[in-house]
Amino acid sequence: MRLLAVETSCDDSAAAVLDSQGNVLSEIIATQTEHHTHGGVVPEIASRLHMSVLPGLIREVLEKSSTSLKNIDVFAATAGPGLTGSLLVGLSWAKAAAYARNKPFLGINHLAAHIHIHFNSDVEFPAVALLVSGGHTMLFFMKSWRECVLLGTTRDDAAGEAFDKTAKLMGLGYPGGRIIDNISVNGDPDSVVLPLPLGNKKIPEFSFSGLKTAVRLKWETNLITKEDLAASFQKTVCKILVSKTLYQAHKLQAKSILVAGGVSANSRLRAEFKTECAKRGLSLFVPEKKHSMDNAVMVGRAALSALQANPKANSGLRCNTFPRWHGELLFPLSQL
Repeated sequence: MRLLAVETSCDDSAAAVLDSQGNVLSEIIATQTEHHTHGGVVPEIASRLHMSVLPGLIREVLEKSSTSLKNIDVFAATAGPGLTGSLLVGLSWAKAAAYARNKPFLGINHLAAHIHIHFNSDVEFPAVALLVSGGHTMLFFMKSWRECVLLGTTRDDAAGEAFDKTAKLMGLGYPGGRIIDNISVNGDPDSVVLPLPLGNKKIPEFSFSGLKTAVRLKWETNLITKEDLAASFQKTVCKILVSKTLYQAHKLQAKSILVAGGVSANSRLRAEFKTECAKRGLSLFVPEKKHSMDNAVMVGRAALSALQANPKANSGLRCNTFPRWHGELLFPLSQL
């Protein structure tokens, strides 16, 4: 079996061809750099760039896998959450291709896709999953790939958004997460004392708005270097994320911890999880850095998970985009 997956939920155009085991036969991720001068993603620009890039990107990924459209058995694309204009590009292409080839089409939930980047790994259940990105910061309890329950989310900003806005405040540029991670190497993480908003590890919810305000007040004193403030901010965010995840893992007797999303590329976060999970005998699953960002491989593996649960799974052509997800049970297939 050959599966073609497409991802266009925000500012990354991605396509991948996978086999039935979730192995990657070929993949391409095209990141839009045009938004950097705007300090954030401009939805209209993003959707237009997806339209111009996606057809050629799919041709290239098919060539790299020595596959043609007539050999694709299943088509999958992200349905949401995300930017509606961007989502429509990938979703419309995949539905049209499935219709033309008379093949199944699967509309995938973007949140579940991030977690399913680990689908072909030897994950021991039960597990606790931390999804941490520019738009989402969520904790899930997983009894299996088919049972994923929301434990808590952010009450205001996502962790990745806090990284971006903090970097913008200090004039470091966009995207901020990678920049803060890089300059933190030259800073002292203990030089600035910052608050831990909603810091009680027993509460599986997050808040980063107050932390951003605290950073701004420290920065406006002009008494702190950008390296020290970046390192202290990063340390604080990682402490919140790691402590809450580990507490839930202990409380729920989890055997594994899964980390996914753009912020999972952060070097300090990866190092702290590695150290703490080793102490506790927990299996840790963190994606390759290229798969921490939006990619089509995660979409394809989420589709394979849905097909494993139901070999006749098919979202149909009525599947539509959705900008936000509200619910308690997270499924790979879009419920809209």
